[in-house]
Amino acid sequence: MEKSIILQSPYLLKLPGEKNERGSLNFWENTTLFPQGIQRCFWITKVDGEASRGNHAHWQESQVLVALSGNATVTVESAAGEVFTFTLNSPALGLFVPPLHWVSVSFSPETVLLGMSDLEFSEEDYIRDKKYFESLKERYS
Repeated sequence: MEKSIILQSPYLLKLPGEKNERGSLNFWENTTLFPQGIQRCFWITKVDGEASRGNHAHWQESQVLVALSGNATVTVESAAGEVFTFTLNSPALGLFVPPLHWVSVSFSPETVLLGMSDLEFSEEDYIRDKKYFESLKERYS
């Protein structure tokens, strides 16, 4: 599964939308990040305050994470060893996570976290061993 990849950095992006007296509407129409569209969606709810989710990286898959409600703190570590921390606290804010970034997410109570992926699920695309992921630093730093 491994191939030559130029590492991108994760970043926050403002999701388009509008707000009026009837409420707020945000949407995704980003064909630049996901030229083939969203291939998979998932959402995480009812996470115990002590638990962390994610705790893996992907070889090829990119994701955008959005806290639809509540707050999520996302720690992202690149294969080169850079560490980024983001707080998702608005459904108008997304976090782009490129391939080869280890993601760990902590949740406030009642958080609903939406994930949108540019690839369908593939177990072969996952890197679930943190020590192995850390060994990639020599290759990507």
